[in-house]
Amino acid sequence: MNLKSRFIALLSYFSILFLIPLNRYKKDEFIQYHAKQGVILFILAVVLTFTFWLPILAWVCWLAFLVIWVTGIINVLSGKREPLPVVGLIGERIPF
Repeated sequence: MNLKSRFIALLSYFSILFLIPLNRYKKDEFIQYHAKQGVILFILAVVLTFTFWLPILAWVCWLAFLVIWVTGIINVLSGKREPLPVVGLIGERIPF
């Protein structure tokens, strides 16, 4: 895994920037793998924004999200292709 692939895959975990690796680097499996997980994390973040009216639930959900997000970033930087908890299973089913 070269440094460029890791950097491009890292963009997948920063909000809407997942669109860059998802659309531009279709032939690189490592980048696509992390881009698909980035899609699911982005959707999850959007859904979690509506939990603000349930304070305790919101804190727990956002803490879990933060742990999953950091795990994804660590996986990219170390060159691993490991599924994230829950998100990875859903991301593997994305057909594009």
